[in-house]
Amino acid sequence: MLDDIPAGARCFVDSNIFFYHFAAVISDAALSNACSDFLQRISKGELTAMTSTVVAAEAIHKVMLAEAKVRYDPKLSAARLQKQRHLIATLSHHKQIAELIRALKIQVEPITLDLLERAADISIQHQLLTNDALTVAVMEKLRLTDIATNDDDFDSIAHLKAWKPR
Repeated sequence: MLDDIPAGARCFVDSNIFFYHFAAVISDAALSNACSDFLQRISKGELTAMTSTVVAAEAIHKVMLAEAKVRYDPKLSAARLQKQRHLIATLSHHKQIAELIRALKIQVEPITLDLLERAADISIQHQLLTNDALTVAVMEKLRLTDIATNDDDFDSIAHLKAWKPR
């Protein structure tokens, strides 16, 4: 559980933590509450948090699509939203992700070509999709072992401890 992360820990924050915090309307309330409580711990200075530009972008994309589904059609896909671009101008919740990251002083690691190359190796080694492998590469660079996530794919990485909202 996220509330079991020891005070003082340095932790990577995955996109789904931000998503559940903002998407309480469409996601499991318990997950949303756990993620909001975790972010509150960061706000209080109990934890030091890091993320990456790719993770922030994923969270922004997920929240944008979730808001569009709630407002317009629960079956709305990203491809359909892209075809109905006028709807994008009516969406605003996704903008809060960057604001939250800045307000919480979460360090955002930029993605470099070196990290992309390392992620390609990690992807093969651990059978991870690109963005998850990139998260592992960023965590290695930052010397982090704790990740706040709701993604089970990180469970197979022996040197990482995945803390989940469930």
